[in-house]
Amino acid sequence: MKTKSPSIVWGGLALVVRVLLGGLFVFAAIVKLRNPQLFVQGVMAFKILPDHLATLTAFVVPWLEVLAGVALILGWWARAGAVVLGGMLLAFIGGMLSVLARDLDVHCSCFGKFEIPCSGAIGPCHLARNAVLFAMAMYVAVVGPGSLAVDRESMK
Repeated sequence: MKTKSPSIVWGGLALVVRVLLGGLFVFAAIVKLRNPQLFVQGVMAFKILPDHLATLTAFVVPWLEVLAGVALILGWWARAGAVVLGGMLLAFIGGMLSVLARDLDVHCSCFGKFEIPCSGAIGPCHLARNAVLFAMAMYVAVVGPGSLAVDRESMK
């Protein structure tokens, strides 16, 4: 019986992780872009940035999510896309920890009304979700784009 080589298994796993993560962030960006004012209010609720920077952040974040998400889905500059999303996720986790430390009642607004699997105010579920997404991003950043990637040939 012939077994699959480890590179095929890891490449397949990287493909799945990359497409799931990229698709999720493109979806999140579309939700934010469809109602930018709601996302601006969500960013301002964190009370971390001055209003003008919170507004700028709320308009920049969705476009970064689109670019990084598409890079992951296509496997084109996938490692760079994963690093960008990983950095964003660390910033999101930091913001959430700040909200929890200050005991603020803030709702995420990361996915609009589709807060899966977490709901309600920011809590441990949101931190765990972002930690898992961060781990996924770092997997792609370390392992590479895996199978069916546009820049796979350049990884050899």
